[in-house]
Amino acid sequence: MFKNLNRFALMAMMAVAVVACKDEPTPTPDPGPDNSLVRIEGEITSNLTLDASKKYLLVGKVFVQAPNTITIPAGTVIFGDKDTKAALIINRGARIVANGTASNPIVFTSEAPAGFRNRGDWGGIVICGNALTNGNANSTIEGIAASTGENGVYGPGSGAAINDQNSGSMRFVRIEFAGVELSPDNELNSLTMGSVGSGTVMDNIMISYANDDAYEWFGGTNNHNYLIAYSTWDDDFDSDRGYAGKVQFGLVVRDANIADKSGSRAFEASSNSNATATPHSLAEFANVTVMGPRVFNTTINANYQAGVEINSNSAIKVRNSIVAGWATGARFNGSGADANITGTLFFRNTANSATSGGASLPANYATNNVLLGDSSIASTVWASAPSFATPNPLLSAGSGVIATGAPALTGFPVSPAYHGAFGTTADAGWNWSSGWIEWNPITKAY
Repeated sequence: MFKNLNRFALMAMMAVAVVACKDEPTPTPDPGPDNSLVRIEGEITSNLTLDASKKYLLVGKVFVQAPNTITIPAGTVIFGDKDTKAALIINRGARIVANGTASNPIVFTSEAPAGFRNRGDWGGIVICGNALTNGNANSTIEGIAASTGENGVYGPGSGAAINDQNSGSMRFVRIEFAGVELSPDNELNSLTMGSVGSGTVMDNIMISYANDDAYEWFGGTNNHNYLIAYSTWDDDFDSDRGYAGKVQFGLVVRDANIADKSGSRAFEASSNSNATATPHSLAEFANVTVMGPRVFNTTINANYQAGVEINSNSAIKVRNSIVAGWATGARFNGSGADANITGTLFFRNTANSATSGGASLPANYATNNVLLGDSSIASTVWASAPSFATPNPLLSAGSGVIATGAPALTGFPVSPAYHGAFGTTADAGWNWSSGWIEWNPITKAY
C-alpha cells in the first residue's frame, strides 16, 4: 500500500502564479523527486491511520473499502498525483475521519512546487453513502470510470435508504487545485458526495481553485456549516438527484476572468429531468455570501450565468443570503413549484432575476427579498471595498439595508439578524483569523 517515493533533486525555479483553464491548461513542471513523500495507492482494505509528521501522495484512484476507516489527524498534508489523476474515494459502508482544527487544518493539495500549482492538478475527494437519491439505487458517481464492484457506487442499494447513514467526519479541511475532466460532462469535482447521510459531519471546509464544481451533491441528506468556495471554475454549490440536506454559513468568491464554457454559477440546483422521479431535491441554503465576478470587475468572462440557477424540478430554498455581482442574480429555469428564495439581498447584478423553461417567479418574490440595483459596494453593503486576493465580506455597520435585518430563520440551529454569512464581525464559528483559511495556496509552502 505504501512505499517511499524516489525522485530527482528539485531544480531551482522562479515562483510565478499560474492561472489555468480546462481548454488550454498551462503545463505544470515536473516537481522532481521528493523522497519524503509516502505513497498511497490501490484499495484500502483495513483500517488505516495516517501520521501528521509525514507527507503523503495519492496515486491513481484510491478506494477505501467497507467497513474500513481512513483516519487523518490534524495537520496532515496529502498531495495528489497529477499524471494518474489521483482521487480518494470513500465507498459505501467505509468512513473517513479527517478532523483538523482551526489553527491546524488538514490539507489536500497539488504535488507541484509552490508557484506552479494549477487547477486540475489532481482528482479530488468522493464520498459515497446509502441515503436517498431519485436516481438508480446503485448509481456510479460522476467521474469514476470503469469501476467494478462497489467502487464509486452510491444509493440505497437493495434495501431502504439509510438517511442517517454515517460516512465519518471532515472538519477544518482544505481541498486545493482538484477536479479533472475525464470526458465531456464527466468530471471529478473537488468534493463529490453521493447519497451521504445526515450522520456524516462535514464542516469548516475550504475549496480553492476547483477545476470543475467545488461541492456537488448527488442525493443524500448530509448537512454542513461554514463552507468556502474560492476561485471555482464551474459551479460552487451543485445539488442534484434529490439532495435534501441543509447548509448554513457559506462564502463564494469568484474570479471575474475564470468561468466554464458550460456556464458558471454559484448555485446550480437540479433534481431529475423526469418530473415523476422522487424525492425532488429539497436542499436548503441559509446565510451564504456570494461575491460574484462583477463584485471585483465590471468586465467579466462571458460564460458567467446566474448566481442562482434553479432547474430540472429542483425545490431548493435559498434563505437570508447575499447574491451579488452576476449577469443574472437568480434564474428560475424549469424549477420545481416549491423552489424559492427568501430574505436574500441581491445587488450589483445586471438583472436581479429571470425566468425560462416554463418557470415563473414565486409569489411575493419581490417583497420577500431585497432587490437593489448596480449600486456602490462599500457604502451600501460591505465595510470596505472587496478584494479578490484578500476578501473582506464583513458588513457595513452604517448601511440602511443591513440595519433592516433579515427575517427569522426556522429549521436551522441559529437565526442571525443579518443577510449573508457575516455580520459586522465574523461569527465565532468562522475562526476567521485562524490557519484553516488560505487565500494564496499557489505559493503556500507545504
